[in-house]
Amino acid sequence: MSGSGILLDVKGLRVSFSTPRGKVRAVSDASFSVRRGEVTGIVGESGSGKSVSAYAVLGLLAGNGRVEAGSAVFCGRDLLALGEKELRSVRGNEISMVFQDPMTALDPLFTVGSFLTEVLRSHSPQTGRKEAWKKSVEMLSVMGIRDPEDVMRRCPDSLSGGMCQRVMIAAALLCDPQLLIADEPTTALDVTIQEEILSLIQKLKEERGMSVLFITHDLGVVARLCDRVSVMYGGFVMESCSVDQVYSGAVHPYTKALLSAIPRLDDRGEEPLAALEGEPIDPVHLPEGCVFAPRCRYCFEDCLKTRPETFDLGDGHSAACHLLKKGGKADV
Repeated sequence: MSGSGILLDVKGLRVSFSTPRGKVRAVSDASFSVRRGEVTGIVGESGSGKSVSAYAVLGLLAGNGRVEAGSAVFCGRDLLALGEKELRSVRGNEISMVFQDPMTALDPLFTVGSFLTEVLRSHSPQTGRKEAWKKSVEMLSVMGIRDPEDVMRRCPDSLSGGMCQRVMIAAALLCDPQLLIADEPTTALDVTIQEEILSLIQKLKEERGMSVLFITHDLGVVARLCDRVSVMYGGFVMESCSVDQVYSGAVHPYTKALLSAIPRLDDRGEEPLAALEGEPIDPVHLPEGCVFAPRCRYCFEDCLKTRPETFDLGDGHSAACHLLKKGGKADV
């Protein structure tokens, strides 16, 4: 069931990093929202700015990173305007994050039980150790772990990658956050375990009414899990719409290029998958016009000279493309 109301509303986000090569513009203009009780996907290839956008919202940028502009309103508060102390109270308690590789996120020297109870007590200091242990065991059971007491006493290096990711999701949900940010949580897992984790997130969304911001490079995962999706390229949001719209009425050439690269079940292998020609943009030297123009087969003069505005196509569908200037449609 779709949620009502917007839980997180990000507008005009701009993030840069200082490097020896110069200023890297990781996110130049990102606007997206997460509705209550829904899963919103951010999809794009490596370097598109999707993960950096999430880290910026939570104040988790590296030391050389800086938010230059934008807002991220969560429950009436602009997270980008909060101090570190205030952000710490939001992280874990109200918004939690699951990272890409669970094996590197867990300390091999500590048991799962030590990790989970410490996570809970750090966000809820009044919770006693026995209560924290009990809640952690219960959460592992919710994650579908059959013998949670045994897993609590084990170290991460004795667990599979899928089991470790379940532990990380359990840690993220211990304080019952309103929003879960999942940064490509299935990338390091094999296909069977990927499906189990996606089913788990879907179940948590339905049973808890939890909102999820799911970051991925895989449109197949978006179709499987998400209600809405924002497509990013070169630090810009190219297109935002419902999942149904992205598969039935995508208008941006980049979105269409991503779709054409997905294998089809009815494909007999007679035609090769479409490949996106050209190289990703250099974030130190962004083009003057549309960032996708150098790789776009429909590029014309305006695309090279000016950045496209974002067109509202109705029904929650928007796209930033010069092809939409005439009649609100793009013949792509």
